[in-house]
Amino acid sequence: MLLATTLGVAAATLDPGEILDSIKNQAVFCEGTYALCIRAPCVGIPTMDRLGNYSVDHALCSCEVVKGWSMGPGACSDRVPVRQGGHTYMISTYSNLFNDTHKTLTCSDTKTNWAYCYGAPCVVDDKDPNKATCTCPVSQSAMSTLGGNCEQDACKGIWSAATPEADKFSSQHFYAYMQQNHPGVPVNKPAEACPVLPR
Repeated sequence: MLLATTLGVAAATLDPGEILDSIKNQAVFCEGTYALCIRAPCVGIPTMDRLGNYSVDHALCSCEVVKGWSMGPGACSDRVPVRQGGHTYMISTYSNLFNDTHKTLTCSDTKTNWAYCYGAPCVVDDKDPNKATCTCPVSQSAMSTLGGNCEQDACKGIWSAATPEADKFSSQHFYAYMQQNHPGVPVNKPAEACPVLPR
């Protein structure tokens, strides 16, 4: 069953090179509580301008709240969860926590719609503190994700993901950094790729 909702309208395009550079320039490692979205299914948020033109520029992604080391933008002090108005907020950052149990699905079509959740704002589910909903900008390009269960049909939906280049860098950099700087902390190697099935 396809968990992510199909996007039926044009999405905003983020330059793939800018995404990779953004991650490289904002790869701050912190230990604490964070939202992890790399396998999250998402639902597009429709908007309409004054002329009646519809678009989906952002998506709501169902992410998980975990504790440990993560890589993301901003100082560690700025990434501490905060309590406001009866809700707990945090940002989405990256780790390879799921790399040992999930494979990387790559959708090569440049018109694939996906959500870029690196540094996105999130709110913790009031009924389940292990879940968070994050608001992530939508992009359109080839992408890689740990979501989708290796099913190519999943490429028709919106998943939290990154460009293949950015996904590869994040996974390798996270593993190398943790091995070098925190060798006593268990860390997963980069995830294996999903098998390529014959057409």
